This record gives sequence, C-alpha cells and structure tokens, in this order.
Amino acid sequence: MLSDDLPDLRTLDLLATIARTRSISLAADKLAISQQAASMRLRRLEQRLGSQLVVRGSRASELTPAGRRLLDLAGPLLQAAQSLDRSLTDFAATDRSVRVASSMTIAEYFLPRWISTFVRQGHDARDVRAITTNTRDVIRLVSEGAVDLGFVEGDEPPRGLSYRFLANDELGVYVSPRHPWVRRASISAWTLAQTPLATREAGSGCRAVMRSALRSHGVTDEAIAAPAVELSNNTAVLESAAADVAPAVISTLPAKRYVDERRLVRVAVEGTEFRRQLGAVWKQGTEPAITAARALLAAAARAA
Repeated sequence: MLSDDLPDLRTLDLLATIARTRSISLAADKLAISQQAASMRLRRLEQRLGSQLVVRGSRASELTPAGRRLLDLAGPLLQAAQSLDRSLTDFAATDRSVRVASSMTIAEYFLPRWISTFVRQGHDARDVRAITTNTRDVIRLVSEGAVDLGFVEGDEPPRGLSYRFLANDELGVYVSPRHPWVRRASISAWTLAQTPLATREAGSGCRAVMRSALRSHGVTDEAIAAPAVELSNNTAVLESAAADVAPAVISTLPAKRYVDERRLVRVAVEGTEFRRQLGAVWKQGTEPAITAARALLAAAARAA
C-alpha cells in the first residue's frame, strides 16, 4: 500500500524544473503556475520530509544534497509519469491530427519542406492542420491551447512556453531601383528608423526583429517612424516596395525573386544586421503532448 507521505508528482516535477532552471520563478513560469503557488508547494514538501530541499538565492536557487537525493529517487517515477501522460493524451484523442499555427515566412518557405520530411518518415500529410498568422498570434494560440504546435520568428524564445531552435533567417532592407537610397553605399540605422516603411502588421516577427536591432544603436521605440503602410503578407509588402510606395524590411527568402528580377535592390545599413531565429513552441514539457506534433517537430528539426 502506498504511503500517505509520498510527495505528489506535480511537486516533484517542480523540483526537477527548479534544478534545470536554477530559479523558482522560471520553474513556476514553465509549469504555468504562480511563483507563490510554487513556493507554497515546495515549503509543504520540505515540512513533510523535515529537510530543506532548495537553497533560495537572489540570483539563483540550488537544490541541497537532500533535494538532489530526492530527485534521483523520483527520476524514474517522473519519466514514467511523462510517458503515461503522453499515452493517455493520445489514447483520449479522437482526432490524431496536429493543429499547427505558423508565422508567414515559415509557412511559405520552411513548413512545406518539414511536412515533406514528416511524410517521408511514414506519416500522413492530412494529419497536419495548419493556419498562418503572425508570430504574436501564434504564441497566443499555443498559450491558449488552441493549437498543439507553433512555429515562430524572433530574436529570443517567448516566455512561458517550451521552445526549440530550428533555423536562422536574415532580413534585409529593400527599395525599388528608383529610390534615392540606391545611389548610396549604405544608410544609417537612424535614417532607417526615421523613414516610414511598408511593413507587416503589428505582431509580426519582422517588425520585432527590426526594432530590436535598432535599439542596439540607441534608437528608442518612440523614435521609430510610423509605417507608411501595414500589410498582411510578405508579397504585399514586397510589391509595395517594388512600386516605390516605401522601403521594406523583410526576409531575404521572399525578396530573392524580386532582386533577381531587378524589381528590388537591397540596401546596406551601417553596422547593423537583422537576424532572427526560427523555432517551435508548445505549451508544456520537454516534448509536445500529441504524437503527431512530436513527429512533426522531429521532422522540422531534421530538415532544418
């Protein structure tokens, strides 16, 4: 018969997450609970066992020798619980498909190749149900549980979600061949910041990465000019730049054809590179809960 003094799995999972993150607040964030609730669970377990398990610090929290011994004892149990949780999720699911939300550039230039790898590994492409939106909305949909897996752009992983890096992407500044910037060797970051641009809507990865790069030159968000026009997809942005509506900052991938056709020219920005990470996000755990989501993530990592 099991003892009533056995710690619950959620508290053991919290202890394991503190060991990985060296932070009670980060561990609480990853497990989607408040820091207060995490601290309370930890104190109750320490009182029950009569041992201090974690040394709390202002910069980092570390497991005590007693905490490490408990985690060693609980390791097989946590692994078994995670395996059971995945199996029960799959068992209960009537729909074996994976719901995916993807940012625009990934949907256009990466996701088809990842799905192809997914199919070559023995899966059915019909098991992937994908929608395309901007990075901010992908994060929201994953956080709300509306999708099982998200693919996002940006310069840092989103807080509160599990994340896996997949690839790098580069942005460039593009203008029509008639634009005055074509006659210059380069422009400054401040010139770019003060110029209204043809851009994606608020929440897009392109805008977030550009703002982050400009901040490294001392440009505040308030100093960045309002967009000349906001558009919902990459093609519309590129066509606007080619029509000389305004310059655009956009991924080099969709811009390549326009440069090859001499409809756009890339302009250098002094001392500035616009690079971003492309990655996968899901709600909790070391892997997504749905089997098809884990398979698609593995295919994306393999292809990338």
